[in-house]
Amino acid sequence: MKATPDNLPPPLTPQERLLRNIVIGLGILFVAGLAALAGAIIMKKPAHDVPTAQGRWATPLMAQVPPGSDVQKMALDGTRLIVHVRHADGTGEMLIFDLRKKQLTGRILLNSP
Repeated sequence: MKATPDNLPPPLTPQERLLRNIVIGLGILFVAGLAALAGAIIMKKPAHDVPTAQGRWATPLMAQVPPGSDVQKMALDGTRLIVHVRHADGTGEMLIFDLRKKQLTGRILLNSP
């Protein structure tokens, strides 16, 4: 259909043009806000480091557990992680980790099997 002067819509009034521009502007702001939110979620570093595929955070714990030993229990107390380990010879120990510093802060040897 060919545009002719008799089938064109009437021109917009100033109020209609203002409303149209506001709606278009808000739509652009909405899309930009969603993109910024998605980018922030993707780029945000977690508050606590999480284990990686290389096991960087698990390394301090795993380095303290000798081969053949089993982790019996774990308990979380605030920022401390207490790990009860049973060794192959029947003895055990409790390892105390500071989760903020990510290091071993204490070791309690348990002599009885």
